Amino acid sequence: MGSPNPYDWQHHEPATEVPRALVGPLVEELLGGGGAVVVGGRGMGKSVLLGQVRAALERSAGVRVLHFPSSPRSLAAQDCFAMLADQLAEPAAADLRTSHALFERYFGRQGEQLVLLYDEFDRYAQAPAPGASVPGRLFFNDLESARRAFPGLGILAVGTLGVFVFRDVLGSSFLSRAARFWMSPFERDEMRRLARAFEARGQALSEGVLDTLELASGGNPALLTYGLQHLWRIEAPAERDVAGIFTRFQDRYGEFLSDVTKAFSDPALSRIPQRVWEVVAGARGPIARGELDQICRSSGGALRLTVADALHLLQAAGFVRIDGSAISDDPLVVLPIASLLSLPEVSPPAPGFAERLWRDLETLLERLFVSSTDFFRPGLVKGEKPLVPESVFSAFFALGFGLLGWQVERETQRVAGRTDLALRRNNSPELGIVEVKIWGRRGTEEAHRQVESYWTPEVAAGAVVMLTDAEIADWAETYRRKCLEPSGMTTVPELSGDSVLRARFHAVSRTPEGLEARIDHFLLQLPRGRR
Repeated sequence: MGSPNPYDWQHHEPATEVPRALVGPLVEELLGGGGAVVVGGRGMGKSVLLGQVRAALERSAGVRVLHFPSSPRSLAAQDCFAMLADQLAEPAAADLRTSHALFERYFGRQGEQLVLLYDEFDRYAQAPAPGASVPGRLFFNDLESARRAFPGLGILAVGTLGVFVFRDVLGSSFLSRAARFWMSPFERDEMRRLARAFEARGQALSEGVLDTLELASGGNPALLTYGLQHLWRIEAPAERDVAGIFTRFQDRYGEFLSDVTKAFSDPALSRIPQRVWEVVAGARGPIARGELDQICRSSGGALRLTVADALHLLQAAGFVRIDGSAISDDPLVVLPIASLLSLPEVSPPAPGFAERLWRDLETLLERLFVSSTDFFRPGLVKGEKPLVPESVFSAFFALGFGLLGWQVERETQRVAGRTDLALRRNNSPELGIVEVKIWGRRGTEEAHRQVESYWTPEVAAGAVVMLTDAEIADWAETYRRKCLEPSGMTTVPELSGDSVLRARFHAVSRTPEGLEARIDHFLLQLPRGRR
């Protein structure tokens, strides 16, 4: 374990780098003398992408690249201009008052193409003082005027909400002609590339660990890197380690998570993205475009965001996947991405320990249902996509309960074996037990007795989560008949009309030691693909 850790989520120059698909189209646009804007959320790898674009451009003959990682502190247009002149190394630039004049002299002496890369574009949309004009607008409009005059000049800027401040509040001739590109989370192949350092040292991560890492991070490159950085220190990482790592992340780096949300939702600018997200997060199927159109029309704010703008912002922040066109489809198929970012963080008060356990579990099952497409992975047979293993579902629930304030122990040794989840609340003596099963696999019919076998006087409540992706006729009755009635236990069905569950049973039995075991059973069918 002595090899240096190749992962550091705090820095923009990763030792293990994953090529981004946007690099090729961006390079093509810039070499053609175009302007471009990339929109990406916090932690989505905007600065790393700029570095990859720069490297690709510098491999082209006759191309000079200037990279501006941040704006001048003053934000004054003349300071932005001076920073550009300094990088161009143009002497006597003080007598050149416009970008056009600067580039005229530059291209008059140089035969090479020139590409300008601007990071932190949002900063240029800020005023140096309240009520003051925004000099960044003047500077970029000046740059755009020069770009149109000199075919050898390309400009790329990277930002988030500031892009729309330029468009809707300030007005920008640069944005009016710039090609727009949207970042998106890593897919599984990109995750594998990022994790290849484990394979190189002979300790490749298991599929279960990769599944859990994907579900915890949502493919956000910064969160993925954080997870890999901490898994590197563990001799034989397991799914439960991933859940623990990201539960601790919430405590240590909560401000980062807040910044991720602020990247697409600033109430001072617009409430539209947040309101659209709330609809998407609660949707159980395709969404009528008219419902989101109404949000965009009725929500106040400085930004005039369309449905497509809001959905693309959520995608660029790593919150959703868009299946189809955000511009023209009706209804819209927008899928929330399962991750630390989309899990609930507040557990409302409840009358007792058992009631809180069961209610929080049902909340997590609702999140699992709406993000169900993330819980399938390619199988060994071409075209098949089975559910992820039970251990991955258990890790997902461990993370979810941890974020809701529960103390979670995975695979705790109990009287008769190891239980999936043992849960405490505020370090109370009461204990809750949750067992996760996939219907039809080994042990499903004995799930109640399995939880019962873990019972001790400190256990106050138990739960069985039974999952399937299959259409099962009369599943609730089949479950009652096969799994509950043979033991002669009392069962009470409990299911509200708006629940995502196929069935829920409240079962009471007695252990051989005479202890009363209160175990609720939650049956959930996970939809595949388009809901």
